[in-house]
Amino acid sequence: MLLSKERCFRCRSEMAVRKCPRYKDKLIGWKCCMNLRIDLHCPSSCPYAAQFDESHTSPFPAFRSDSNTEFVQTTKKFLDYWCYKSLPELDGLSPAEFTRQDSEKMLKWLEQYKYPANFPLAYLMQKLNIPYEEIAEPESPETVTFAFFDAVITQEWEKLRSFTINDVDFDQFAERYTAIISSIPELKKTKSYSILYAGAADDGISAMVVLELNNKIIWAVLLTSATGRWKIRQNFNGGPHLFYEQNQLFQNLADALANGRAEEAWNLLTANMPKFPDCADLYYYRALCWQLAKQYNKAKEDFWNALALDNHFFAAGFALSTLYLHNSELEPARDLLNFLHQEQPDELNAWNNLAACEAGLGNLELAKNMWQAILQIAPNYEPAKKNLEKYSN
Repeated sequence: MLLSKERCFRCRSEMAVRKCPRYKDKLIGWKCCMNLRIDLHCPSSCPYAAQFDESHTSPFPAFRSDSNTEFVQTTKKFLDYWCYKSLPELDGLSPAEFTRQDSEKMLKWLEQYKYPANFPLAYLMQKLNIPYEEIAEPESPETVTFAFFDAVITQEWEKLRSFTINDVDFDQFAERYTAIISSIPELKKTKSYSILYAGAADDGISAMVVLELNNKIIWAVLLTSATGRWKIRQNFNGGPHLFYEQNQLFQNLADALANGRAEEAWNLLTANMPKFPDCADLYYYRALCWQLAKQYNKAKEDFWNALALDNHFFAAGFALSTLYLHNSELEPARDLLNFLHQEQPDELNAWNNLAACEAGLGNLELAKNMWQAILQIAPNYEPAKKNLEKYSN
């Protein structure tokens, strides 16, 4: 349904995301669905109808939602109605009336129930005029995505990198990331966004947030919490299905390049880069195309771009350092290899090349020590053996 782009039959504004049995299964947006279902009159056949807990652990119904934002907004909307509805459990008074008579008793009544972690309890306390301790909203895939797009709308491009996985303070990274992201046509034109869907993967550290930009463009954001906080990993211009398509795209590119079909690879890149506007892998593959065409300066630029979009993209960094080495640009090669060695200390090829850089720059004893350290770990590693023999004679 996310791919249909059909509008809600009620408001003709928001995107339709589900069928409404109250209106003969016409397509409806989640906000209009919210405004309907809080009256609790939706048929039980509707998967989005309010559900009450049979064990009575909560006085509030559960609302199935496609995002935390939808759940919170629907619950708040229901509370606006619930606070002024007479309840048999409160002697026929509404929660607002009962609270005015005895706020402590009302609080004790509320405390006997359980609430999900994302229940807007502070909002309920505010509605009932009961003092409460303000609790900051926990960071989530949705809050990070919203902050990112708030900065996009105000065109505060330098802020965007802080919401992503890119955390390395290395020359060029921040500047290049800003240049790439600020040149994406769809982001440059973004004036509004609305959430359509959000969900976490089974691995517990990945999540996808799907938005509609400017009421017409479907946009998906992939996030990861591998470092302990939710960070944006990639944007998809077209929807979440592109996440599954890109792995096949990578295979096709790798196959074309491995078999010398550079034109096929280039055509694939040209057709797909707009769909994956901040995909480090595509910049990496484009750099390999430039290498095949012997356009080495352009290859360097795209290797740098790949690193700027994914600071921990080892293959891109190693390929770039190799280009510098082959061109006898030893100082930039050493800087990169130092960085790569810090990223992956046990990667012997980068360590060996770093030693070769040091030798070429006249730091022979340092280079020898590096090769000896490599051979202590991997006695049969031939490149280090040969280099040590070469510089020991």
